[in-house]
Amino acid sequence: MTKTGRELLIGTATAVVGGALKLFADDVDTPVIALGKIGVVLVIVGVAEVLYALYSMTRGRAA
Repeated sequence: MTKTGRELLIGTATAVVGGALKLFADDVDTPVIALGKIGVVLVIVGVAEVLYALYSMTRGRAA
């Protein structure tokens, strides 16, 4: 698997895990962190990773 393909896979997995946290663990109360907010952050990071991988793929660079 190429570096770009791996970045696409990792970004997609991160976004999916973040979405699952937001949907299913938003009501869970933990003493330190809010799982719903962590889910939103993971979705944003995952989408950014996918966009960067697509940008690298279209530019022909494996940065």
